[in-house]
Amino acid sequence: MCEGFKGRILPLLSKLESSYVSDLNQEWQEAKTFANVPGPTKFQMFRGFMKGGDFHGKSIQNLMQVCRQRYGNIFLLPGMFGKPTNVVTFNLDDYAKIIRTEGIYPIRPSNEIIYDYRMARKDGLYSEMNLGLAGDGVHWGKFRQAVNPVLLHPRNAVLYLDPIQKVTNDFIERIRKIRDSTTLEVPGDFLTEIKHFAFESVAAVAFDKDLGLVRKDASMTEAQKLFDDLEDFNKAMYELGMKPSIYKYYKTPTYKRFEKAMDHISNICCEYANESLQRIAERGEAEGEGKSVLEQLVKINPKIAVTMMADMIIAGIETASSAICAILLCLATHPEKQQKLRQEVLSVVGRTDKFTMENLKRMPYLKACIKESLRLYPVLFGNVRTTGMDLCLSSYQIPKGTNVFMASNMLLQDEKYFPQPQIFVPERWLRTSAAAEEDLKSSNPFVFLPYGYGPRSCVGRRIVGLEMQMMLANIVRNFQMEFNYSKDNAFENYFLNICVLPLKFKFKNL
Repeated sequence: MCEGFKGRILPLLSKLESSYVSDLNQEWQEAKTFANVPGPTKFQMFRGFMKGGDFHGKSIQNLMQVCRQRYGNIFLLPGMFGKPTNVVTFNLDDYAKIIRTEGIYPIRPSNEIIYDYRMARKDGLYSEMNLGLAGDGVHWGKFRQAVNPVLLHPRNAVLYLDPIQKVTNDFIERIRKIRDSTTLEVPGDFLTEIKHFAFESVAAVAFDKDLGLVRKDASMTEAQKLFDDLEDFNKAMYELGMKPSIYKYYKTPTYKRFEKAMDHISNICCEYANESLQRIAERGEAEGEGKSVLEQLVKINPKIAVTMMADMIIAGIETASSAICAILLCLATHPEKQQKLRQEVLSVVGRTDKFTMENLKRMPYLKACIKESLRLYPVLFGNVRTTGMDLCLSSYQIPKGTNVFMASNMLLQDEKYFPQPQIFVPERWLRTSAAAEEDLKSSNPFVFLPYGYGPRSCVGRRIVGLEMQMMLANIVRNFQMEFNYSKDNAFENYFLNICVLPLKFKFKNL
C-alpha cells in the first residue's frame, strides 16, 4: 500500500517541480538583465571604505542599510582583488526561490578565507574532502554525512549534557565571585566572562576537556592562548572577508595574524584528537561507540575530527556569546517575563535538580524567551547562498553561481512581518498562546532562521541550544537579574552582532 502511494505521489511531485522550474524560466525571460542591478561601482566601494568614506568604520549592517536606502531592496556589492561580486536582497520571495533551487549540495560562500588557509596548509591535514564549513559539493556532503549523526542525533545529547551543565555551574559561581558585594553588579567587562563561558561550553564538547577558563584556574594558560587566537580570528574575518583586501596576492599583517591563529587552533585540535585516540587504544576499544563526541568523531576519521573540532570552536563561541548577551539583556530588562520564566523553571527542576533532556522539553517558555531574544538581537545579518540555477530575483536576472546575501535578520523588526516588533513578547512563539499572541508571529518560514536553513544549517545547533537553555535556566533559578542602564545601540554588526555595552548586570540572590 505504501509503495503504491509512493508510486502515485512521486510523478505528481515531479510535475510540480517541473511546473515550478518552468515558471522560474519564464520569469527569467521577462526580467531585467544582471547589468541593470543597481549598486556602487568598484571605485565607490573602495573609496567608501577609506578614511572619510561612506562605509569607513561602519558595520556590515550599517553598510547594507546605506546601500538599501540608495539602491532599494536588491543591489550589487562589486568584488575586488580577486573576490566575487555579491548580490544583497531584502525580498523574502527571493529567499524562497534560492533555497528551493539550491540542490542537494548547497553552496554557502563567505568562508573563502578559511578555504584559502586550509588549502594552503602544507602538512596534508586539510584537503578538498576535509574542509568542513569551508567546503562545498559532494565532498562537503560526505563530510556532513559523517558528522551529522554524532552532533545532531538526539540520543547523543547525553554525551554533552553533563559537561555543559558543569560549565554552567562554574559560571554561576563565577558570577557570585566577581560581583560587587554592595551593588551586586558584575564589572562592565562581563562580556569577557560570557565569552569564557561560551568557549568552555564548546570546548567541553569539542575537546572533551575541562580547560578551567571560567573558574580562572592556574593551569588555564593554554586555554587563554587559544581564546586569544579566536579573538584574532574573529577580528580578521570582517577585515579580510568584507573590506577590500589584497591578502590573496600579498600576506597582509591582518592575514598573518589570522594565519598564525589558525595554525595554533589546528595544531591544538590535532593534539587533542591524538590524546583521544590514545585513550581509546588504552581501553582496548576497537569497535563500539565512543564515550564522548570527540571519541566518536576520531573513530570515524581523525582528520574529520580535527576539522570538526576547529569548526566548532571558530564558529560556535562568538555566535553563542552574542546570543547570550541578547538573552540576558532582554530578561534583565523585563522583570515580569523573567519571573514567568523562573516559575516555569522552578516548577520543573526546582533550585538544585540536574537538567535532563526530558525536563528541558517541559520548559517551552524557556525556548520562547531565547527565540524572542534572537529575534530582537539576531546573531548574524542573514544567510548567504550561491544560486543553483538562473533566477529572477526582485525582477532582475541573477545568473547561476552568483553569491547572494539574504539579509533576512534585518527584517525581524519590520512591522510587516512581526507586529509590535520592538516589544519583547516571548509568548508569540508558544503554540498554546492566545489567538492575539499567535498573530504576533510571522507565518513566513524564511524570515526567522537563527540556525540557517536546510542541509547547510548549523551542525552545532543542538549543542548551542542546550548551552543557552541550561545557562538561562540556571541563572533565573539562582538570581534576580537587573540591568539599570540604557540598551540603546547595544550591538554592532561585523558579520556577527557584537555587544558593545558595558554589561553591568545586577545579580541578586534568590
